[in-house]
Amino acid sequence: MDEKDRKISKLQSLIITLCTVIVGLASYIFYTTVVKTPPPERCEYNGWAYADGESFPAVDDCNTCVCSDGEVVCTEMYCTPDSSICGPEDSCED
Repeated sequence: MDEKDRKISKLQSLIITLCTVIVGLASYIFYTTVVKTPPPERCEYNGWAYADGESFPAVDDCNTCVCSDGEVVCTEMYCTPDSSICGPEDSCED
């Protein structure tokens, strides 16, 4: 192998290495920005933390809440003052 062939061989090796690094970097950037989704947010309610999709009783002990991507969503039924009977026609007001 003469000097010219060695230079070409080194140049080819360098180009292959640089292309491999560029493809790897592009793949990493694509994965972290497009493919990888962040985990759903947790909810904080009445001093407790709840996972996404978890349901739990509301502070009135009558309605039910659920954690939905970082937001607490609760049913809106009226409750009797003792919170033992729930229904849309009842009222919690004294």
